[in-house]
Amino acid sequence: MIIGLEKSHIRASIESYLRKEILNPFAILLYGPHAGGYADEEVAINALSIVESSKPILKYYVKRFNSIRVRLLIADKQTFEGDVEKEQLGGMLAEILVTPYEPLLNGSYLWEKEVEVKKRIINNILRNLILSFPEMSRVFIIKPEYFMFEAIKERALLFPLIVYKFLNICGREARERNYSLMMRGFTEALKRLLHEGKINVFDGFFRISEEYINSVLKERIDWHLKKLFKSARIRIIRHLIKVLPAIINPLLDEYRIYRKHITRYEGERRAVLKLENPRKYIFIPTSLGMIPFTEKTSIDEFLKKYMSQKYILKHEVKRLGGVLNSVYLLKIFDGEREEKIVVKIFKDWYGWKWFPLALWTLGTKDFTILGRSRLEKEYAINTFLMENGINVPRIIYVAPEEKILFQEFIEGNSLSRIIRALLKDEEDSERRSKLIKIVKQVGEEIAKVHGLGVSIGDCKPENMILSPDGRIFFVDLEQAERGGDQSWDIAEFLYYLGHYASFSGSQCVKEAVGEFIRGYLEANGRIETIRRALSPRYLKVFGILLPPHLILTISNACKRIIESRGVT
Repeated sequence: MIIGLEKSHIRASIESYLRKEILNPFAILLYGPHAGGYADEEVAINALSIVESSKPILKYYVKRFNSIRVRLLIADKQTFEGDVEKEQLGGMLAEILVTPYEPLLNGSYLWEKEVEVKKRIINNILRNLILSFPEMSRVFIIKPEYFMFEAIKERALLFPLIVYKFLNICGREARERNYSLMMRGFTEALKRLLHEGKINVFDGFFRISEEYINSVLKERIDWHLKKLFKSARIRIIRHLIKVLPAIINPLLDEYRIYRKHITRYEGERRAVLKLENPRKYIFIPTSLGMIPFTEKTSIDEFLKKYMSQKYILKHEVKRLGGVLNSVYLLKIFDGEREEKIVVKIFKDWYGWKWFPLALWTLGTKDFTILGRSRLEKEYAINTFLMENGINVPRIIYVAPEEKILFQEFIEGNSLSRIIRALLKDEEDSERRSKLIKIVKQVGEEIAKVHGLGVSIGDCKPENMILSPDGRIFFVDLEQAERGGDQSWDIAEFLYYLGHYASFSGSQCVKEAVGEFIRGYLEANGRIETIRRALSPRYLKVFGILLPPHLILTISNACKRIIESRGVT
């Protein structure tokens, strides 16, 4: 830090020098080690002067004012503001306002520009979060510090030499002071984004608003922006070559200071790994409370940490199978009582496991293949449906970085097993009426899901469970999404129903399909969704599952219901 007398001397010296150069100073600030409180006797003072000029100015000088060596970066006000607003110089000038600085002239102007820079940074971080986690971002609970540490990490990854500057800022002696200085601007920027409706307050934390998430997802970045970035990069490089020493020399100072104060052991670690992990400031709600996004665990560690009283009880883990995921059943025995938890580890779909499914649905359905994305969908859609009264397994715990999900085990029978059993004997009227009732109920439940703007994605009867109390539960929601293709859901369920009846007569299938459609429409499902489900687009995928006479039976049964409602 620089004491008051030195600051006024430096300001007066810089102003005097600028006037000799016929430049009108508008704002002046100091940045780097002196402003951050960790300078040593060798480092020069870094200063930025913003001047009023009708012509673009970007200059760099090293000056000595009495015994004080100053690196002076000069920019005109319009160039400075262009970098603050649109990163016209790649953020070189705006970056100075992200880290601690000492205002010498026009501090109120510099504060306003600092908030403006940090608001833009937060906005970009929010957009990246939404595009990276389109479903899970809806439930993220974010501490304000996340934005500061994410901004630091993003810049360190783009320009590795800058990491030493951030490590010095976060050093033991100056850490709290510097964090406080930096967070002032981020806090004010968050208040302004809150006023704009892009974020909401949640118990002292922040959540991204639904409206902002939906608006970002509607305007996904396309290739035109890449072309724009390429031309902008050429312009940026041309300007920055003029002042390259103003960028490199202060960073070399940062590296020297960092190396001077680290131990040999610390130096062996990759520098960027020493930065704070921003995602530890993102939390995800579960039935066990808020879970940090970065939390890592195994089944055994989960029991020790979150169910310590139950850990001492007898428990066992049994693999349930799964080609595309690893699925386990965790059983905990408490005397005669048994608690069951399903544990899913989401693997990425590559190679031979994925290719047949992609080939089968080519041109009709796109499946999510990355394990992290499938976990995100299952967690987020499950949470959303449960909040809206749909029967789904309760999420107990989630570790996104480990791609592991713990959820409630639903007792009951798979709907596929029930349908097969009931289709075996068409002469049993009691069984038939039971089937009809269950299938109609399924139609009603799917319509409720669709009414919330969600498509199930993998709507086979085997992914539905009839509980002992007669409720229909949806499980394995890893392909579910907001929006999506709801006609796929209808087609998949109906054609699989017909597939289970391949060796049975068509009368029971006809009645079951008719009742399913009635249930769907009575619960406000859309006729257009059913009509599209009968199109060749879906028939080419599911037609191989069942004989032609059952395809015709399903199609005619649907058309009769549609026509009976006066729609052609």
